[in-house]
Amino acid sequence: MRIPAESAAARPDETVKSSARGRAGIRHQVRGFLIVGAVCTVASVAIFALIRPLVGLQWANLVSLVLTSVLNTDLNRRHSFGITERARWIGDQRRGLWVMLLALGLTSGSLWLLHTVAPDASVLDELLVITAANVLAAVTRFLLLRYWIFRRIRNS
Repeated sequence: MRIPAESAAARPDETVKSSARGRAGIRHQVRGFLIVGAVCTVASVAIFALIRPLVGLQWANLVSLVLTSVLNTDLNRRHSFGITERARWIGDQRRGLWVMLLALGLTSGSLWLLHTVAPDASVLDELLVITAANVLAAVTRFLLLRYWIFRRIRNS
């Protein structure tokens, strides 16, 4: 809740409480996002490593990212942003998949670059490259989740 400037001067305690609540809110969101990100990164790497021999490099990357994107968006809804309603779940998932395209571009491009530079790269090298690319995508994912997908929690 925003306090108009003229009332803020009359009630400074409410302004401080509101400001502190906002900082605690983003701290909670970042902490939840980091935990969810760690869980989803481990899941993504495990799925990638398991199915890579069966479907190949890029398909394993795509499947692992799509599956963990659904998990990531759902866990972030609940644990990072406190959204428990099911009403907008499909729409949130659809937007989450658009955000996943960023990670897909980064990981696919990174794998392509790795194999261009080092054609005999090991699976461990691939996993390290995918993890690094996902870390780069994580900051953008958080911002898109906070300011695009789950913006309704800030506006309510």
